[in-house]
Formats: sequence, C-alpha cells, structure tokens
Amino acid sequence: MIRLESKMFKYLLMAALLVAVAAAAGYTVISGNPGDVRASIRSTLAGMNLTYYSIAGQPMNYTITPADIVSIEADTFDGGSAWKVRVGEGLAWDLTMDARGTKVLKVEQLFVT
Repeated sequence: MIRLESKMFKYLLMAALLVAVAAAAGYTVISGNPGDVRASIRSTLAGMNLTYYSIAGQPMNYTITPADIVSIEADTFDGGSAWKVRVGEGLAWDLTMDARGTKVLKVEQLFVT
C-alpha cells in the first residue's frame, strides 16, 4: 500500500508541476511586458479605419494615427484579460483589444451622429 501511495504522490506532484508551468506560461503570454503590449496595440491600430455614419447616413472613415490613441488601460473581456483603448477626442471610440494587443474584440462609438 505504501508503494501505491508513493506512486500516486509522484503522479499528483507531476500533475501539480505541469499545472503550475502551464499557468506560469499562460500568465506570461497574457500579461507580458505592458510596454511591449502597448507598442503592439499602437502598431495594430495605426492606419486602421473606423467607420461611422454622418447625420445624413453616409459612411465616413476615421483613420487612426498613433497620436489618436489617447489611453491604454488593462481591462477584462468575456472573463479574460484585455486592454481598453480610447481613440480620438471629439470623435472618440473605446476599443477592447485582446491580451496581446493584436486583435480588436469590441468597438464602442462614444459619440452620436
């Protein structure tokens, strides 16, 4: 019986170690270096067009420049890590981006047309 318990202990220890390594790797990917993520966000958004509609219902494009990125804050989206990015001032949007800063998950227009 002691031998079986010793074997189970080894398996449990190995499982716990694997979980810890996977969690640490995931945390590194999600959190990363905030400076690198911010640079990735700026790179991803620069040149991207946001479409909105004029009072006459005509589609208009707003092309994001690095200067248009007002703020970048840590956020959550669907229970996971994300970034909330404010773009523009008069015509402003909140963009929710993935943890790596490479994909736009949600766009919220903050002005009424």
